[in-house]
Amino acid sequence: MRILIASVVFALMMVTAHAQEMGKTRKHQHTQKTETTTKTKADEQAYKEALKRIPDSTKKVDPWQNVR
Repeated sequence: MRILIASVVFALMMVTAHAQEMGKTRKHQHTQKTETTTKTKADEQAYKEALKRIPDSTKKVDPWQNVR
């Protein structure tokens, strides 16, 4: 009886795992990949521009200066 219950539980777990993968198609993944790459390129460019706007600091900052 235990073997029967264990096999039913195992089979149900396999069915749910298989059902999660059924919705993913290659076309959907390709479309999602191109959208992600365009967003990534825009984010990288914005990041580089933001880094250029940060002024160079010549003074060394010590946050623990008053504690010592």
